[in-house]
Amino acid sequence: MADPTIQTFCCHNRIRSPPAIKLMSEFDTDGYIVVCLVSSVFGIAGAIYQIWIRHEDGPTHHAVRRRLGGELTLSSQNLGRQIIVWLAVADLCASLGVFLRSALWKYINDVLPPDSDVDDTTNVIFCAVSSAWIQYFYMCTWLWTLCYAINVRRQLGGARYAIRTYHYYVWSISAVLTGVGLTVLYVPDADCHNVHDMTTAYMRILPNYIMTYGPMIAVMVANPVIYYQASREVDRQLVARFSQMSNTERDLMTKFKIKFSLINLVFYVCWLPNLVNGVVLWTMWYNLPFSMVLTVWYIMAITNPLQAFFNSLVYQKWNCRWRFRRQESSDSSAEIRRRNRTSLVCNEGTPLLQPKTESPSASTLHLHQPSVELIPKPTRSINSCSLV
Repeated sequence: MADPTIQTFCCHNRIRSPPAIKLMSEFDTDGYIVVCLVSSVFGIAGAIYQIWIRHEDGPTHHAVRRRLGGELTLSSQNLGRQIIVWLAVADLCASLGVFLRSALWKYINDVLPPDSDVDDTTNVIFCAVSSAWIQYFYMCTWLWTLCYAINVRRQLGGARYAIRTYHYYVWSISAVLTGVGLTVLYVPDADCHNVHDMTTAYMRILPNYIMTYGPMIAVMVANPVIYYQASREVDRQLVARFSQMSNTERDLMTKFKIKFSLINLVFYVCWLPNLVNGVVLWTMWYNLPFSMVLTVWYIMAITNPLQAFFNSLVYQKWNCRWRFRRQESSDSSAEIRRRNRTSLVCNEGTPLLQPKTESPSASTLHLHQPSVELIPKPTRSINSCSLV
């Protein structure tokens, strides 16, 4: 799991604080380690599926690149898919970190710094590095989750960032926040337990909690707002495109709302226990309800690594396809009708039905401006639709 409490366990344990000693002894039990191992395996499997196994219908990798402002960039059709892949990459690295750390705790004794005054620098370094690795990549997953929501909202408004921009923000912000929090905690002597007053404790330990929980809370607050705005924009564009809200549009709108809600729900299920754990530890440290804390820890050990597995379920295309029919009036109208029946597929980057035409024989549909005049008004039917 990714939690600042674990990083405090990596400090030299020379004060022998009763709450800390009791928590550390429960943290290093076989039951907890096995739970971490099993959940991390599922997380690794979900991430591998997203990166290498899941196949996409649509243009090839070379077909989805185009020149924009003199720079070769990914088209909007593939941008959302690229964000999902990098989200899975970060999840994979974090789940691997949880798995390796738990495996070493299982088969190597005294991985955590012992309760003594002896020099335990090796234990401290291993514990700190492994915890920093897990925290860094999980923080990247939070920011990639936010980037996906921002990408959906911007593309609905007709704007987008290049994938390079998202890379700059995600990896650099995560590195800065993780580095600052752990530097304050460990430098210069990794004696974060050796505090003599509350002010010193706040100055050594609290910054790491802020650096960790800050991005998590920001995503929890921002994502529902962004997806709500995206749902409103989908609603507006559907009405503007068809000048009405029939059962067809309502059905499509419902699919978008369910999709956005599930993405938010997964994030809350995976990371809300971490916030509960932080609040309990900071408000009840000298009178900790150990049974409650341990229950929350086991929940965290399950839900944190399973984020990758859950993401492989919610970041999927929901198959749907729109067809347009018109009444026959001439031989030319029959040809146009045949073209209009061409399947229109929408990838992650374009959650609305806004594909790019790859050949002159395929008709193109845009919510903002249709490229084919359909007279008289077409009857609409949903056969299958690819929603992300």
